[in-house]
Amino acid sequence: MPEAKLPQITVIGSLNKDLVTRTSRIPGAGETLTSESFATGSGGKGANQAVACARLGKRDVHSNGKVLVRMIGAVGDDAFGIELIDGLHRDGINADGVQTLSHKKTGVSVILVEVETGENRILFSPGANYFIQTEHINQVLVPGPPDLIVLQLEIRLSLVLAALKLAKDHSIDVLLNPAPALELPREAYPAITHLIMNETEAAILSKIPGNNWEHIACNFHDLGVRNVIITLGSEGVFYSTRDQTGHIAAERVKVVDTTAAGDTFVGAYAVSIVSQTHDGNHEDIEVAVREANKAAAMTVQKHGAQEAIPYSGDLPP
Repeated sequence: MPEAKLPQITVIGSLNKDLVTRTSRIPGAGETLTSESFATGSGGKGANQAVACARLGKRDVHSNGKVLVRMIGAVGDDAFGIELIDGLHRDGINADGVQTLSHKKTGVSVILVEVETGENRILFSPGANYFIQTEHINQVLVPGPPDLIVLQLEIRLSLVLAALKLAKDHSIDVLLNPAPALELPREAYPAITHLIMNETEAAILSKIPGNNWEHIACNFHDLGVRNVIITLGSEGVFYSTRDQTGHIAAERVKVVDTTAAGDTFVGAYAVSIVSQTHDGNHEDIEVAVREANKAAAMTVQKHGAQEAIPYSGDLPP
């Protein structure tokens, strides 16, 4: 009997080296503070989400995954680029779609983390991430279309829009995490199957003030989005489909570092959705949101970005 084909997730996005400083507070203008610690790590929203998909698709580091994960992106021809690609390989991610671009620098994120709250502030220098070409995405995607494409906005907007059009033309479901938030043209929305964002991103994209999440979600449904998920930090998660809305309470945990919480949420949600639909079941958004909520709660209890992303076996029942 032939081996069952696994569902595939393709992440198109950024790969960065993270330079992380932990501090008691954020310095004011012109002020110098002595930090508590400094570390480097692998990051970028695209790479983080790919790692989250890979880890949350298997019980532990030694297990076989229940999803195939492919990364499309670009790094520079420097030591950071080599480290990032090696990291993807260690997590079992197909990195054939990651280009190494000559005479370009790998993207870098400078991250300040407040020790007391775990809140972060990030400065992103895109480097090679802004030099991925549309033709490269076409060459990688079209011969073997995945079950789901995952996108963020740390690559050029024109490239994201081209990927959305390609997905729509080939009837591929898309999960868009619009971070960092940018206004999108109306014609982009019908290609988005799952829109996952936080409160700030929802306000920027919708241009609707306040916290009437149902009203905001209806706005995105009217534009053509099938499922809308808004993460609310300590207030939990709001979700909306064309048929139902709901709210999931936040997990009560001690927050150490929120850097990769959103990316972990996206990865867990993506794995849940493709696992459901690949088995011939209808997508259950509430189940996917609950699993994603648990995974993100595990991440915020640890320092770092990819270092903090759990395996499915780490999650509470």
